[in-house]
Amino acid sequence: MTRWGPTVGDEVAAPGVAGSLLERAIAASPLNPVLRLKRAGLSLDRFDFAAAASDLEAALRADPALRGVRQQLARCRNALGQHEAALAVGTEPGDAHAVYQHGLALEALGREGDAERAYRAVLEQDPLHRHGCRKLCRLLRRAGRNVEMLAVCERLAARGAAHAQLFYDWGTAAALTGDIGRARALLFDRARIAEIALPVPDGFADIAAFNAALAEEILGNPHRLSEFDPKEEANRGSSRVEALFAGRRPDMVRALLQSLQRLVDDHAPSPAGSFDPWRNGRPAAARLKAWGLIQRRSEHEEWHIHRGGWLSGVYYVRVPRGISAEGEGPGCIEFGPPRPIARARPGLIPSWRYAPQEGMLLLAPSHYSHRTIPSGADDYRISFAFDVVPDAQP
Repeated sequence: MTRWGPTVGDEVAAPGVAGSLLERAIAASPLNPVLRLKRAGLSLDRFDFAAAASDLEAALRADPALRGVRQQLARCRNALGQHEAALAVGTEPGDAHAVYQHGLALEALGREGDAERAYRAVLEQDPLHRHGCRKLCRLLRRAGRNVEMLAVCERLAARGAAHAQLFYDWGTAAALTGDIGRARALLFDRARIAEIALPVPDGFADIAAFNAALAEEILGNPHRLSEFDPKEEANRGSSRVEALFAGRRPDMVRALLQSLQRLVDDHAPSPAGSFDPWRNGRPAAARLKAWGLIQRRSEHEEWHIHRGGWLSGVYYVRVPRGISAEGEGPGCIEFGPPRPIARARPGLIPSWRYAPQEGMLLLAPSHYSHRTIPSGADDYRISFAFDVVPDAQP
């Protein structure tokens, strides 16, 4: 049984309410650095990097010793293409996230050797830093240094890392160095994708009635996000609702999440053999991070993984007509090989499509590469997605 912590975002004020309160507080105390830092966080949630940078700079001027500000400001500068300015922000002792942002700036400026050293420093300090793992392995892979990439992954695993990005990069390195058995064990196993019919929640006559209410809740949520940084997110035109508890029926959302927690607890994948780092990495303590996803016409999700999760799920709330796994697979979710493996070793890792069905929950390891295919339909394709986010291990 997993020890469940609070769901991400629960008991947090709605973005509009929090923003209004912060505006009033900053007007009364314009030099308060903590208030500026909090408002910057709201801007970052909306990917408004310019507004966030302005508040972060104000916070630093008011209190240069305030921790955690520099790495966020460097992130904003990098997102805005201001890489020299990101380097000028500086770092704090022990702040691996700020060193990582310096690595991003160095790489963007063409200083790949310096960037590699920065990423290695990040992972030496924090072996669980999944973004540092991703960027270092990407540099090594693009340089054809696949044996070194494999060694990095094995060293991180030996130091206790067991996150989705590591499993993805480890499987990729294994495939590129010819270790086909471990590559297949890590990158895709159809038996590890579970289809589960959601039990009818209390208070609803049937699953159709529940889905209708949940679709209304997601579509009616006033805090829908539709603008994303394409370098950070897989959304391509689709909309996302992350402030799920800021709608009209947070009680229904909480009841659904509790049901999902029970289903995750009951999910017991069979061992895959002597080499099974994903199953062995099942977290003893975790929390759910959930969001609603709204798509129609050409809107879709590009190939991606869920770096923060161990297990990820999607519950299908509303599915338009015409969804099919045949032909081009309109409206399907598709699992497949990492793009580097698809190019270098075509056919090594199979692909699999699932045509969504209303009332069905799909569970899969968070490191399985997947995408959604545009439905082409005018009607909405609505889903409720979540990650099982492990508590950080020392």
